[in-house]
Amino acid sequence: MKRVHGPIVVRVFLLIMVLLVGGFSFYAYHQYDTFNRIHIIAKRDRKIEYGKEHYNIQEFIQDVEGEIISIRNEINAEVVGEQEVILEVKKENVVKEVPIVVSIVDTVSPVIQLKEEKVVITKGNDYNLIDNILSVQDEVDGDISYENPEGRGENAYYYFEFDEASIEEVGDHEVKVVAKDKNGNISVSSFTLTVEAPKRAYYRPVYSNLAANSNAGSLVSIAYSYLGYPYVGGTNGPYSFDCSGFVQYVYKQVGISVSRSTYTQINDGLGVSYEAIQPGDIISWGYSDGTVTHSSLYVGDGKMIHAANPSVGVILSDVSYWLARSGTQILSIRRIQG
Repeated sequence: MKRVHGPIVVRVFLLIMVLLVGGFSFYAYHQYDTFNRIHIIAKRDRKIEYGKEHYNIQEFIQDVEGEIISIRNEINAEVVGEQEVILEVKKENVVKEVPIVVSIVDTVSPVIQLKEEKVVITKGNDYNLIDNILSVQDEVDGDISYENPEGRGENAYYYFEFDEASIEEVGDHEVKVVAKDKNGNISVSSFTLTVEAPKRAYYRPVYSNLAANSNAGSLVSIAYSYLGYPYVGGTNGPYSFDCSGFVQYVYKQVGISVSRSTYTQINDGLGVSYEAIQPGDIISWGYSDGTVTHSSLYVGDGKMIHAANPSVGVILSDVSYWLARSGTQILSIRRIQG
């Protein structure tokens, strides 16, 4: 029996090691080469609209070498800006993480809905521009509220642009409604505010010996209960009033209908002299040329309750004080019998 010499064993061992190292090197190179060949070619336009609930990442991929097996880093579509998505791509038995950057963009401006394209008011009557706004909404963020120029912040808001110097003069005036969402998108809409010259009051005869309104006590009590409520032009309760709206609302509470504006209330009911005035009577105020400007409710003892102006709201006033300080005069006392 021949003996195997030591050098032969060594050579066999070295051959085996060479084969193992070579095989491992080949495998490692193959893995390395496969890893490097895994790639994603993304489309140039990788934008997701702000607030979009569902999106498909495949829409942003033009080509992929390998198979996408998972997606990491979910996109938050309610945050505008660039965000990174990590895709796990597999080729053969090699997995590689490939990042893709997408942009969350807000391209949708707020929607402004107006009640009327043209609003007609009479000179001297208060009007709140907000009354012509049906809604201002952002598709994602919902309702947008009004903020005056001094109160604008970084959040969504809308405001009005108009010629402050002439807005109260007779004629047509453009009023712009400007709305901005919280991401800076701006919408503009406009309507026409037509200011008409006031009509002169039509005076009916003044009667004597008229019975007082049978609901006078209730009218006075109701009027007192609204002291301190705000004045808002164009409103007639229950949470805010203008002057004629306040008078109409108080009468409505006792089941009596009177007209809505100062220009018509001067002709409601029957005229009486100031000497014969009784609680519950309507005092119509204005200028010597017959222009009507204000309505108030007489409550007795020389006092009246009225929605005076935006600064003070609904107040109790001395008739004599108002007569001396307001720059207007009493044009008529109207008694609504009921």
